[in-house]
Amino acid sequence: MDFAIFNRTEIEEMFDAMFTQMPEHFKQIAIDEFGGADKWKAHYIEVLSSEQMQKAYAKIVEWYGGKEAYQNAVRQPMSKEVAKSYQQRIDAIQHKLAAKRGCPVDSFEVKEIVGEYGFVVKQASGLKKEREFMLAYADFYRKEPLQSKLDGEYGEGTAAFFAEAIETFYQK
Repeated sequence: MDFAIFNRTEIEEMFDAMFTQMPEHFKQIAIDEFGGADKWKAHYIEVLSSEQMQKAYAKIVEWYGGKEAYQNAVRQPMSKEVAKSYQQRIDAIQHKLAAKRGCPVDSFEVKEIVGEYGFVVKQASGLKKEREFMLAYADFYRKEPLQSKLDGEYGEGTAAFFAEAIETFYQK
């Protein structure tokens, strides 16, 4: 195993932090699927040690401004109340952005909302810079199931509009 970004000990610590904070019903689903917590942990270590995942984590670590900043975010997640508050704010921003679907993506009104969206995501996630994360999120808007969810909630074409607005704002 090649631990380019995280070594085995760090991956085990990440698993332990995730496992400790995970709601019991999610833990049970994973334990049932893998045949026990130890087998799940072994699978987690194997997956995270792959070259593909190490490359993905290299990008995530960069978004957080360093390995230590990312590890701190994993070890000390926000409370459920704070997470709910951020999610409500993001939902409100998405609602405002969806209402601007008829506007050009490079208009002031749309850019202002996308800027607010990026700011809230940055604050909620602890990212040092949100640009790459938001651009990755724009890609997710074009994929299922998120595309269908947004289009179903806000109208056909909303997911594509969100993606284009984010890419325009961050000048992809």
